[in-house]
Amino acid sequence: MMSEKKFKWVALFSTVPVLMWPLLLAHVDKMDTAIERFLMLGMPVFALLCGYLANYTYKDRPEVAWILIGLAWLSYAGFLILGL
Repeated sequence: MMSEKKFKWVALFSTVPVLMWPLLLAHVDKMDTAIERFLMLGMPVFALLCGYLANYTYKDRPEVAWILIGLAWLSYAGFLILGL
């Protein structure tokens, strides 16, 4: 099991892709449905919440924390596909 201090760095690193959000916002006008727009506008909230909750739950339930980190990275891939 990884130490809590190291996992905090993993959680922080996992929220860094939020910085690509302005790049994705350039494509919002080209999206056809309201669902796509809603997902793009809600991406930073989701990503930061995943990182925070993973960091919060790591001490008691590390498996859940790793699942949240994995879910965040899978969603980044989905947002890239949706945005490009």
